[in-house]
Amino acid sequence: MPFDVAFSLSAEERLAWVVALGTLDGRVFDFSRLCWKEPP
Repeated sequence: MPFDVAFSLSAEERLAWVVALGTLDGRVFDFSRLCWKEPP
């Protein structure tokens, strides 16, 4: 993602992108705690 786009995103939009890209790597995000779950 270009820096100008990344820096123009709100905190909520940044979180959405981080979670979306992280789940592509097979990670699971815990929305109630706002952190990544530990792998089994």
